[in-house]
Amino acid sequence: MTRVAGPAHPEDGHQLSLNHQLSLNEMPAVPLTGLEEILRESLHGANRYPDPFSRRLTEAIADLYSVPDHEVVVGPGSAAILQHLIQWAAAQPCDEVIYARPSFDAYRLVVNSAGAKPVEVPLKEHRHDLSRMLESITSHTRALVLCNPHNPTGTAIDNVAMLAFLREVPEHVVIVLDEAYHEFASGQDTLNGPEAYHDLPNIVVLRSFSKAYGLAGLRVGYALASRDIAHTLRNRLLPFSVSTIAEAAARAALTRRPEILRQVDRVIAERGRLTEGLRRQGWDVAPSAANFCWLPLGARSPAFAAAAARQGILVRAVGEEGVRITVGEPQATDALLRCAAQFAAESAGLASA
Repeated sequence: MTRVAGPAHPEDGHQLSLNHQLSLNEMPAVPLTGLEEILRESLHGANRYPDPFSRRLTEAIADLYSVPDHEVVVGPGSAAILQHLIQWAAAQPCDEVIYARPSFDAYRLVVNSAGAKPVEVPLKEHRHDLSRMLESITSHTRALVLCNPHNPTGTAIDNVAMLAFLREVPEHVVIVLDEAYHEFASGQDTLNGPEAYHDLPNIVVLRSFSKAYGLAGLRVGYALASRDIAHTLRNRLLPFSVSTIAEAAARAALTRRPEILRQVDRVIAERGRLTEGLRRQGWDVAPSAANFCWLPLGARSPAFAAAAARQGILVRAVGEEGVRITVGEPQATDALLRCAAQFAAESAGLASA
């Protein structure tokens, strides 16, 4: 597994002064105005347990996508739902789960937790290698996870290629479409999972309130799946797993979705500014449909992350493959661009010395 490096520290070991947190793909600000008032109101019933199955939130999600309530499963973050899904689908040591490398760290963790075998397929030009993924499917394959847009590269699979791929996957394999960053792919030609899962009963679509909705600290996500798979997942999740506060915030966010999407548009615009700024400096930047950018720096990745950290900017170095940079406020973009220019100049100086 490719590990994601933690925050780098100066050589003297002193604690850094953090100015810009660009390592966790968070929204730069809470996109929902008045959230504090909503949270305070929800605390009035803090002495009571939450709804064990988050029924009001389930109904709101079902209404958003015009699907039956019984096809929606709400849980404490999409990663927690994924964990239960893999534990169900791949419960034997000989069972295999396919996903890309590098990918979201949780994939390998949940596969190992289930006692199954991870099958990691390297990316091809920063994208899922769909042909090689199909070739990797065996009689032992129980699940295949596609992160679209992909984390950490931000690339997205085009609609035609995705549908063709999905139809080639055997029915005995559960396909997990992790669409945590889908809202940031606005205007791009990529699959919208909620519109496709009905035609392929082995698909489970994962969505999150942590990214575009800016509720990462409250831990709530959901799955869309066929009646049978959704029923299985719902029975595996512990009751009361989504807090009253989290459900109240998520319901409010759905009722004010246009406000959320306006904030998403601002992030997309800032992503464009960050991408263009880096490319003007000569950096190779993968095309992103998420709220982050990917610099395929190879062996220079840890050094870049360390240089940024010394200037109070935290980014994620993914082993010696690349650096993932979250899109932040405009001042964070400015600071990152200055840091990148300085790193390039210093690297050029060392190379010519």
